[in-house]
Amino acid sequence: MSRRALFGYLLLNVFVTFTVMVGVLLVNEARLSITPTPIRNLLRVIITATPDPNYTPPVVYVVVTATPVSGVAVQPTPAEGAPRSAQSAPTLDPTLLPAGLETAVSAPSTCPTYTLVAGDTAGAIAQRYGVPLVDLMRANNLREADLTRLQIGQVFVIPIGGCGLAAATPTAAATPSATPLPPPTATDIPTLAADQLKVEITQIISPGDITQEGVEIRNISGGVIQIGGWKLTDGKGNTYTFPEYQMFEGRRVVVYTRSGGNTPLALFWGLPSAIWGDPNQVAVILDAEGKVQARYSRR
Repeated sequence: MSRRALFGYLLLNVFVTFTVMVGVLLVNEARLSITPTPIRNLLRVIITATPDPNYTPPVVYVVVTATPVSGVAVQPTPAEGAPRSAQSAPTLDPTLLPAGLETAVSAPSTCPTYTLVAGDTAGAIAQRYGVPLVDLMRANNLREADLTRLQIGQVFVIPIGGCGLAAATPTAAATPSATPLPPPTATDIPTLAADQLKVEITQIISPGDITQEGVEIRNISGGVIQIGGWKLTDGKGNTYTFPEYQMFEGRRVVVYTRSGGNTPLALFWGLPSAIWGDPNQVAVILDAEGKVQARYSRR
């Protein structure tokens, strides 16, 4: 075979090979464009109703009263200009209250009033307005058991200067003729005679710890007693004199050793350090006449 024929043969092979490769590539590309490539390893995202941790659900107050005709509870229309706390305060249906529990009395037009809000107590209100707690209870026809059932939005008559107490206080007759006295009611508070006064020291709280140390006292006399001027002694020269203070039947009060502001349930001695750390100490309560009314020892 001559060189020229051999060169032509090689050139023809190259051309055929190139043509075949181009044809194969074109056919493969056409197939890829027709058949979509399957997508693998997909990331699956599941959307759930996850609550927002910073979301605070709204609080809805519903005020209801009992209608005398149909007995169906409806929501009353708040008085124009009334404060929001008074408009949204929850109240109780009077027909659902336990037997013997009085609701708030109507306030005389000439007496100042106060509407209860969350956290109020009768003792704190009496102290705020400078009136005795017993007068506040009488003016609002309350018993001691009612003080634990106060309702937000309840209106108190404030007996400043004796306002609201005239109806419950019998007045002396101006003429010699006999004036009938009103019959006793459940709100009349008996005051015991001096020989009947009786309290007990129930415990000494956290002895030796000035931040918590105190003497707990309870009225076990069966009535209301006045302990103003009474004394609490520790037998080592420390004496606490009670301020003007009324104790209702079964009421407890703690005399704390440290300083603080007196409340209806806590009195403060005002000493700089604890005094009840000695277990041999004896706590003694003396009445205004110096008679021993209670004695307590931790041993």
